[in-house]
Amino acid sequence: MNQTDTFLELSALLTGLHNLVEDPEDRQLSQPMADEYRRRLAAVFGERLERLLTAYQTVRNAKTGGEWSPILLERLRETGEFKDAKIEFVARQIVNVWYFSQFVDEPGSDHFFDGGFYEHGAVWKLIKTHPIGFSKQPHGYWTRKPT
Repeated sequence: MNQTDTFLELSALLTGLHNLVEDPEDRQLSQPMADEYRRRLAAVFGERLERLLTAYQTVRNAKTGGEWSPILLERLRETGEFKDAKIEFVARQIVNVWYFSQFVDEPGSDHFFDGGFYEHGAVWKLIKTHPIGFSKQPHGYWTRKPT
């Protein structure tokens, strides 16, 4: 399994967005975002992200024979790697980047890193709206009453 697939599975596990790996169409559409998110997070967290990915792979392969499963989260959280606050922080940033397409480099920081896919953040579908400041409608659509 390549790093992007591992990152995508870990992301689905941490975010609860299981469709990222369970739905073949969603998985294919999410691959480019997963690759970019992994690249951006690796640039900031480097070895800590690698440790988290390795811990996930170890748990995945040891407990399920290589099969992805949502029950892995409990097993991952029990590992020594995940109990390291710095590694858990990286896991939280993976959740942030999928929901909001942004993350921070350290706890309490007010410097946000852009994930690059703001309009695809999972939060928008969750709250049933389009991204603030972004719409696929033509300019001025708000001036016309809905049909």
